[in-house]
Amino acid sequence: MSGLRFRRSAAPLWRAGGAIAIAAAILLAITLPLSAQSPEGLLWEHVADSRVQAVAVSEDGSLVAVGSRDNSLRLFDARGQLLWSFEAENSILGLDMSPDGRWIAVASEDRHIFLLDGDGSELWKFKAARPMNNAAVARDGSLVTATSDDRTVYVFDNNGNLLWQEELGIGVRAVDIYGSAEKARLVLGSDDGLITIYSREGRNLLQIRLDYNVISVSVTPNGARVLAGTGDGSAILLNGANGREIWRFRAEDSVSSVSLAGDGSSALIGSEDGSAYLLDGDGNLTHQFRQESEVLSVSLAGDGNSLSVGAVSGSARVYDRAAALSGAARSSAQRQRTLLAVISAIVLLILAAVWAARNTAAGQQAWQRSAAGPVGVLQTMWSARLSYLLILPTLALLLTFNYYPAFSGLYHAFTDWSPGVRTEWVGLANFQSLMDNRFFLSGFRNAAILVVVSIAKTMTMPLLVAEFIFNLRNRFSQYWFRTLFVVPIVLPAVVEILVWNNIYDPAIGLLNESLKLVGLEEFTRVWYGDASVALGSIIFIGVPWVNAFALLIFYGGLISISNEIIDASLVDGASTWRRFWSIDLPLLMGQVKLLLILNFINAVQTFELVFLTTGGGPGAATYTPALELYYKAMRMDRMGIASAIGMILFIIILAGTVINMRFVSSATEYEA
Repeated sequence: MSGLRFRRSAAPLWRAGGAIAIAAAILLAITLPLSAQSPEGLLWEHVADSRVQAVAVSEDGSLVAVGSRDNSLRLFDARGQLLWSFEAENSILGLDMSPDGRWIAVASEDRHIFLLDGDGSELWKFKAARPMNNAAVARDGSLVTATSDDRTVYVFDNNGNLLWQEELGIGVRAVDIYGSAEKARLVLGSDDGLITIYSREGRNLLQIRLDYNVISVSVTPNGARVLAGTGDGSAILLNGANGREIWRFRAEDSVSSVSLAGDGSSALIGSEDGSAYLLDGDGNLTHQFRQESEVLSVSLAGDGNSLSVGAVSGSARVYDRAAALSGAARSSAQRQRTLLAVISAIVLLILAAVWAARNTAAGQQAWQRSAAGPVGVLQTMWSARLSYLLILPTLALLLTFNYYPAFSGLYHAFTDWSPGVRTEWVGLANFQSLMDNRFFLSGFRNAAILVVVSIAKTMTMPLLVAEFIFNLRNRFSQYWFRTLFVVPIVLPAVVEILVWNNIYDPAIGLLNESLKLVGLEEFTRVWYGDASVALGSIIFIGVPWVNAFALLIFYGGLISISNEIIDASLVDGASTWRRFWSIDLPLLMGQVKLLLILNFINAVQTFELVFLTTGGGPGAATYTPALELYYKAMRMDRMGIASAIGMILFIIILAGTVINMRFVSSATEYEA
C-alpha cells in the first residue's frame, strides 16, 4: 500500500517536473545569442596585416581604396576583388579618390604626396619636410591638396606643380575639396578649431570657429554642406555659405573620420569608441556599425548606398546601406519577440513550480523542508540582531564595492555593454571576437613569460637575502640590513618605473650613456622601441629584484623555525648549504605556497608596468591581456569585451590557484 501511495503522489510531481523541464528548454532555446549572425549589410571584408588608416569609396560604390600601416594602398571592386596595389615607403596615412575613380591622392608617412591614376600608376609625387598625413583631390583631378606634420598645407595642380602653400603654425589634418577646375575650393580644419575655405588661388573665403580641434572634414560637391568631426566627439553639419550650425551629433568618443553623401542626405561618422554611426540628413542616428577596434577612417559613396569602415584591427569592411537598415529592423523585431518569449517562459516556470508545491505531496514536503532552514536561520539572526546590525554597514560596503562589480563583470561579459547607454545580450560573441584579436592572443605569450620570470624573481633573490640576514650572528647587523632592504617598500612602484624609463631613455638615458663611456656603443638601443629587447627591458626593471614583501615573508618563516632543529643540525655536522636544502626550504613551503599564489595572480594581471613603459609596443611585443582589457574599456568603450577579458583572466587565476593549493605542499614537520 505504501508503494501505491508513493506512485500516486509521484505521478503529478513527474508531470510538473516535465512541464518545468519543457519550459526551461524553451527558455534556453529562445535566449540563444543573435549576434552570431554576420553584421547587417556586410558585403565583404579585407583584413590587412596592420591597422587600416584610410579608406575611400567611389561615387557609385564600384571601387574601394584601402590604405594601411603596412605601406600598402589596395584598390578593390564592388565584390571585394583586388584590382591593384601600390606600395609606398612607409605607412599610408590619408587618401582620397575622385568620384569616378580616375584620380587617387595618397599621403604617406614617408613624407610624400602621390597622385595615381585609375590603374595605380604613379603620375607624380612631392616630398615635404615631415610626414604627409592627409590628402584630397578635386572631382576632375584638377586640384590636389595635402596636409603635413610640418603644419603646412600644400596645393598642387594636376601635373604636380605647387600652386601655393601656407604654414599654419598649428597642427592640421582635416582637408577636403569641392567644385572643379577654376571653381575648386579647399576646405581645411585645424587644431585651433578653425575651418577655413580657400579659393583655388589661396584666398581666404570663409572662416568658421568651432569649440574643439577639427580632426576630419567632408563637404558636398557643391559646397552647400560641410561636416566636421571634432576632438570632443562631436560631428557638426555646417552651412557652407555662412558657417551656421545645422545640427550636431555626439559620439561616445573622439571622432576620427567623417564622410557626407553627395546630396547631404546621409552622413557617416567614425569614432574611437569602435563604431561607425550612420545619420540621416537631419542628424538622426539610423544605424550603428560596431567594429572590434577603434575606427580610424570612414567613407560614404556619393550616392549614399555603400560605405566603408577602416579600423585599428586591420579590417576594412564594406556595407550596403539598405541591407544594413533592413537587417537592423529585423533584429529589433526579433529582440522584441525574444524578450516576450523570455518573459512568458519565466512566468510558465513560476506557475509550474507553484502548482507543484501546492498540489503534490512531494512538492509540499519539499517546500516544508526548504522553508525550515531559512526560518531557522532567520530566528537565529533575530536573536542576535544587534550583532548583525553592527556588521550591516561593512557588509553593505563589501556587497556594493567588491561583490557587485565582480558579478556585474561576469554578467556583462556576455553583453554589448556601454554603461548608461545600452546593454544588449550577445552570448559568446565577445569571446569569439577575442579569438580573432591578435593583440589579445599574443598577450598570453608575454603574460606567460612574465608569470615565470616573476615567480623566479620572488623565489630566488628575496629568499637568498633573507637567508643572508638570518645567518648574520650580530643582532645589530641583522636589524640594520633588514631595515635597509625593507625601506624601499615605501617608494611607490610608479616612481620606480619612471626612474627606469629615464635610465632606458635612448637619447640621454644612463644605460646608453654608460655603454658609450666604456666603448660599447654598438650595444646601445632604443630599449622600449626594439621588439627584440623590449620585453627583456621590462623584465630587467628593478634589478636586483629584492622584493621587500617577499623578503619579510621568508624572513618571518626563517625566524619561526625552532632553535632545537637548528641546534640538532649543527650537532649532526650539517653545513649551511645542507641545512638550507634539508631544513629551511622544506619548512618554508607554506611561505613559498603563499608567494606562488600572490605572484601568479599579480603577473597574470600585469598592467601598470607595461602601460607606463611601452604601452604594449612596439607592435604587440610587450602586450598583455590586462592591458588589452584597459584599452577596450577606457579607450574604445567596449565594456562588454573588457568584461569578457576579465572573465577569462578570472578563470585562469582560479585554475592556477586551485592547482597551487592542490599540488604544492604547505609544510614539512620535523621532530627535534
